[in-house]
Amino acid sequence: MEVRLLPLLEFGNVHFYRIVTLFFLLLIGGITLKGVADSEFALLSFLPLVMLAMALRFGLEWLRVSRCRPAFIHDDELVLCGADSNLRVELTKISSVRSSHSLFMVRRYRSWSDHLAFVQLTLNDGTRLHTLAESATFEFPPAKSTVRALEAEILAAKMRDIAKRQPSAEGGQQL
Repeated sequence: MEVRLLPLLEFGNVHFYRIVTLFFLLLIGGITLKGVADSEFALLSFLPLVMLAMALRFGLEWLRVSRCRPAFIHDDELVLCGADSNLRVELTKISSVRSSHSLFMVRRYRSWSDHLAFVQLTLNDGTRLHTLAESATFEFPPAKSTVRALEAEILAAKMRDIAKRQPSAEGGQQL
């Protein structure tokens, strides 16, 4: 299995299409508000409520993407890249991996297979780190192959760490 976390170059695409999506949502929202102002439909009718739900979800995903950083695994460490600094976290310090769907954030338009999932990594001390991973559109759980591969990498790193800490069998106690 392959860990398919988004690298730095793909984050540029996500930020670009996030702006494009914001533009379209603002355009549709403006048309909806004009329709409400012209009394073409009531304020509590279907379209304004759907637009409100879409705007709230988009706002939530905007905040999630703002917290995310590009990541990759190198030598039993998860490296999170940032504009100010890079963060290196040993895989043995990661206690859990969760993922959630992204509705509006994509790597490119016109592709049903290139959606994203938000990945949250919780460290042993409770710190949460966020990144993005490739996911299929209706995949459940989101980015399941990446999450499984990441969990396998974490388990392998923990096993190697335990093996290093064990005293060797030859130098141990004899009966």
